[in-house]
Amino acid sequence: MKCAGCMKSVKELSGIKCTSSTCEKTFCALCSNVSSLSADRKKNWKCPECCASSKKGGDNSLTPIRTGHENVTTRKKTDSTGNELGMLTEQLRSLTQEFSLVKEKLEDLTHSLSHTNERMDDIMSKIVTTNEKIKYLENRDRELENLQATVSLLRNEVNTQAQFNLRNEIEIVGIPESANESLQHIVLVAARKAGVDLEDSDIDWVARVGSKRPQMTTTLPEDRLSTPRPIVVRLLRRSKRDNFLKSSKSRKGMTSSDLEVSGSSMKVFFNERLTKENRFLFRETRLRAKQHGYAFCWCNQGTIYVRQREGKGAIRISSHQELDRVLPVSVEAAASKSTE
Repeated sequence: MKCAGCMKSVKELSGIKCTSSTCEKTFCALCSNVSSLSADRKKNWKCPECCASSKKGGDNSLTPIRTGHENVTTRKKTDSTGNELGMLTEQLRSLTQEFSLVKEKLEDLTHSLSHTNERMDDIMSKIVTTNEKIKYLENRDRELENLQATVSLLRNEVNTQAQFNLRNEIEIVGIPESANESLQHIVLVAARKAGVDLEDSDIDWVARVGSKRPQMTTTLPEDRLSTPRPIVVRLLRRSKRDNFLKSSKSRKGMTSSDLEVSGSSMKVFFNERLTKENRFLFRETRLRAKQHGYAFCWCNQGTIYVRQREGKGAIRISSHQELDRVLPVSVEAAASKSTE
């Protein structure tokens, strides 16, 4: 006997038979799940097909078969499927548009990145060019510093040589200037007044230096502020010049009237002849020495010295750099120069 469910051979005692009069099919214990049925249910047990027929209202073999066109359920499923396809189509269309926008944005971004890369390449080339210019300028700055140092050294050497050439000259300041003056006679009288034995043969040459000043009058009050040009005398021997300067320091109160010079009486000074650069340096040194309370500032053999007070050592000033280091510009002096 075969099982109507699994179509395997079964023994009659181990299976169960449908109680329906029209069926009488036999099912094995596994297909019918006999072990879970009670004795009453085994007596009235029906197979699944018979149970399904009884739930639908009996035999439905005479019911006409409906075609697919007459099946409402099938039509509803078709409409639902069409709606879903329409929604899917609309979603695909929307996604396509979004993808198109994304593609356009990607193209714009790619173009922008390409332009940015070009700009970056241009900037990098400019940076390279700028770095080369900076290196070139740094090298020029070093060359310029070396040249400035060389120029400063050469200028100092030239100034030192020029000062050496003035070693036999004396500058006399405070002698009134007149049209028919005899400068050599004035120098000889000044030497005699200073206690120096000086002859005409000791003088190499004598002259006034500097731009010519306007003649002094008695009607203009500003004439009292003008000073005559200094007299420069060059002696043949340096020892004579040194004696002349040394003797003149002991007669500091000498005036132009003492030297038998006509005109208004003026105080006379005997100085070493300095170069233009040393003269400016000496003037600035005296000004700063006064500002810093230095008691002494003098020049000896073309070299400038300062001393703070008696007992202190002398400090040599040979350049403006040394002057700035020893006697820096005070705040008040800097403020006054800025206001000028």
